[in-house]
Parts: sequence; C-alpha cells; structure tokens
Amino acid sequence: MKVLYLYSGIRKDKFRGAIGIDYPDTQFYGLNHLSKFGIDAEYKEPRKLPGFRLRHFLMYFASRKYDIVFGPSIFYMMLWRKIFPAKAKFVLLNINLTRTLAANKGNFRLRIIRWLLKEIDAVVCLTNVQKEYLERYMPFLKGKLYFAPFGVDINYHKPVYGGRKKYILSAGRDNGRDYKTVIETARLMPNEEFHIVASRRNLIGIKEIPNNVRIFFDLSPKEVYGKYREAGILLLITHDDAFQDGSDCSGQTVLVEAMASGLPIIVSRKRYLRDYISDGKEALFVDFYKPVKIAEKIKFFNNTNIGLKLAKSARERAERDFSTEKMAEKLSKIFKSLCILC
Repeated sequence: MKVLYLYSGIRKDKFRGAIGIDYPDTQFYGLNHLSKFGIDAEYKEPRKLPGFRLRHFLMYFASRKYDIVFGPSIFYMMLWRKIFPAKAKFVLLNINLTRTLAANKGNFRLRIIRWLLKEIDAVVCLTNVQKEYLERYMPFLKGKLYFAPFGVDINYHKPVYGGRKKYILSAGRDNGRDYKTVIETARLMPNEEFHIVASRRNLIGIKEIPNNVRIFFDLSPKEVYGKYREAGILLLITHDDAFQDGSDCSGQTVLVEAMASGLPIIVSRKRYLRDYISDGKEALFVDFYKPVKIAEKIKFFNNTNIGLKLAKSARERAERDFSTEKMAEKLSKIFKSLCILC
C-alpha cells in the first residue's frame, strides 16, 4: 500500500537533520512509523505557487496514483474529484473542520463545504468531540469517521522532574489562546514570574503588560522545547468551546509535548481534554476567563507536591497512549480498512 501525506505547512525546510534526533517527529503525524505496519508512506510539498490551498488543489492529478492520500488540506482537491474520479482513497485529517462548519452555519459556503465533504472517503478526528459533532451535523459522514489520538515524540521529549525553574510558562500561537486571562492572572500574582511564548497577533489589544511578565515572540521550536524542560508550570489557557477562531483543539500540541516533557500542567477545561487527560490525575483543570481561580490553582501547586505527581502521571499516559508510533498504528488500521482491495 502506498500512502501520500500532504501537510498544510512546509516540513522539508523547517526541520533539518535526523527525525527524532535533531527534531521531534510530532508534526509528521506518524508518517515515519508506518513502515513498521507494512505501509509505504511519503510526503510531497509543491512550492512553486503561493498558498497551500492552491498548491494542494493542483496536486490532485499527481496524487491519484497512490492508494491513500492523507492530510488536513486535501479537502480542496475534492472539486477535481467531482469531475475526474480517482481510485485513491482521500482521508481528511480533521484539524479545524468542526470550527469551520460552526463558523459558516446558515450561509452559502456551508453548502459548498457539505458538497465537497461528500467526496471524502474518511475523516480522522483527533478527539471524540469532533467525531460526535460531525455525526450530529453531517450525518452523511457516518461510517466514515474515525478517532485517532494525536501523537507526540516521547523519545525526543525526555521528562525532567527536578531542577526546574519557578517561572510559569504559557505557550502557543493558535488563535484560540486566551493570553488576556493569563496576563490578568499575572497581575494578581506580582511575586510570580510568567513567560509567554506567542506571536504578536496573539497579544493584539492587550495593553499594560505587568513587570512580572516576559514576552517571547515566535521562538524557534528548539527554544520552545527548552522552555518545556526548565519551566515550573505550564499554564495552558484557551478561550471556551464556543469561541470560533483557531483550531478545534486549541493547545493540543503543547499539551502532549508538555506531558511528554514532565512539565506540570494547569489547563482550561476544554471538552476535548476528556480523550487525553483527567482533572487531578494528569493535570489541574480551570474554568474559562477566571483569573482569580487560576491564581488559586497556581498557589495550590506551589504549596503542595501535587505538581510532581501530575507530571509523572502525564508522562506515563503519553508513553502509553499518545506516542507517534501509537498514532501510526491507529492510522495504519484505518488505511488498511479503506484499502482492502488496493
């Protein structure tokens, strides 16, 4: 079986060196492990045209020679498939489909999305929340929906349990992050040091940054991984589930990377978390937009030994359920089920 991966972002120029050694394989969605399960997988990155949507749209004809085409942006190819059928099975990785559908309820664009979705052979959801949403609002997808947990490179991200610094880390560039609440929490705790790793757009409209907050814009992945290894607490604060911007599961990558790194976690109570962690077992949950309550959770961390307990439990959970090899194994079963006659 031959599988083609199509990523939304560039991989070849962004990651240099040996996969799993010089950089983690997390952002490859299990591709490098698929050979262990009898699947020949590769990825292609057309770069002559601007915009990944246009690039993927025009790759349809080259992709038809594969048995499976997999990725988060293949949706745009389905217009061609309406005209030129292909034997290849097209499998959509659901990164933000739920949010896209919710944001377009009742307008013409939703009708176009539904029309194109009918050409997709399968949708891989990273949480059961996404799967349940699609079953409810896109019933024609029933039988085509699968859940595969997001995988993290557990070998690259080594756990660190001692010698950490005391600063509180908030990281991520997804638009679903709520840095206003993080900064309001920091304002309530002037004796604590906060580090925010984000893009400039994440802090638009936020003024009067307290002196105990340090901002780091657009750090390299390696610099972010270094902060996972040295921070005292991860404060993963997002907007609520009704917020219609960013990815479906805002914070998911940072969450599993922190789990693998042995970094204690305080996280907003998103619905998707039920597939990854439990409150009081692998992390502490906090309600949305409640800086006073978040400050109380931080004080609880500081006054007890619960941080180490949660961090070890989270690392064990990542090893058991969320490695990139586990993701590849799950995907291999999905691909094979779709391609019995390939």
